[in-house]
Amino acid sequence: MKKVWLGLVVLVVLLPLMAMAQEVIVHEAWFIHMESAGGWVAADKGFYGKVKVKEVQGGPGISPIQKVVAAVRAGHIAFGNDYPENIIRAREKEGIDLVAVSVDFQTSAMRIISWNPIKSAKDIKGDLGIWIGYDAKVKCAVGKGWEKQFTIQNQGGDIKPWLVGTWPLASAMTYNELITAQRETKKMGKTFYTTDYKDLGIDWMDNVLFTTEEILKKHPDVVQAVVSGRYKGFQWALENPKETFDILKKTNEGLDFAHEMDAVAPMKALMINADTKKNGMGYINPKKWENVAKDMFKAGLLEKMPDVKKFYSEKFQSGVIPK
Repeated sequence: MKKVWLGLVVLVVLLPLMAMAQEVIVHEAWFIHMESAGGWVAADKGFYGKVKVKEVQGGPGISPIQKVVAAVRAGHIAFGNDYPENIIRAREKEGIDLVAVSVDFQTSAMRIISWNPIKSAKDIKGDLGIWIGYDAKVKCAVGKGWEKQFTIQNQGGDIKPWLVGTWPLASAMTYNELITAQRETKKMGKTFYTTDYKDLGIDWMDNVLFTTEEILKKHPDVVQAVVSGRYKGFQWALENPKETFDILKKTNEGLDFAHEMDAVAPMKALMINADTKKNGMGYINPKKWENVAKDMFKAGLLEKMPDVKKFYSEKFQSGVIPK
């Protein structure tokens, strides 16, 4: 009997250590750039502690959600980065038990860029370039019947069709495509307009770190280590952008230095606000999740108003207070 109890004690002690030793995978939303620097810096600088984390670039094609689900089913500990609306749709429409554990950007980085000013959602007309799967904001801004007002064009990673005038509207992140639009239109001697979704009544957040309920239950220590390490990485990146560029360049030698440096200020504006100064970077704001769900339901993107609390967990605070 003593041997049995001893075996159980050893097992209880070893299980967390085994989880720590197992490689953890983080599937980022897009190719390596400054906006995902937190994870890459954390892995390079050892901010994850004893947890061995492998960062994986994203891109067009298979979504981070599909990758995480497949990895967990294969027995791995996996996380992903995606938009809150995609987490909600995955749970409500596909029954996937995803849970957000932190939020990179407290407000949305996505903007509408246009050749004519947009004074209200009624002005969103014609072809609109946007990334497939990331069209919920504009649909919610216009509301039911949006398809009668504008047509979605698959933008991918290029705003050239908008620049040459093929599309009157396109999408731009403040840390990426907006920088490109500003540079190129300056060369062209043209003026364009930028519209924040908040001005259209859509106040959401972006870039949510998520995993599954199974991982939360089985490996809470790993979840905490990943959350804390990620935002230590982001804090270091914002304070040391040039050194961060060198770290990112190890993975992609083709990165443009000036472009990545221009992304730092917009990122700070997205990540640091009164909430994160008080509660730490990665803060989960329940009100924001309520906003997303209500807007999606009102626009007909959800069949019923969901239980918002199941989409996120507030247990894993980063403890990283921005300076």
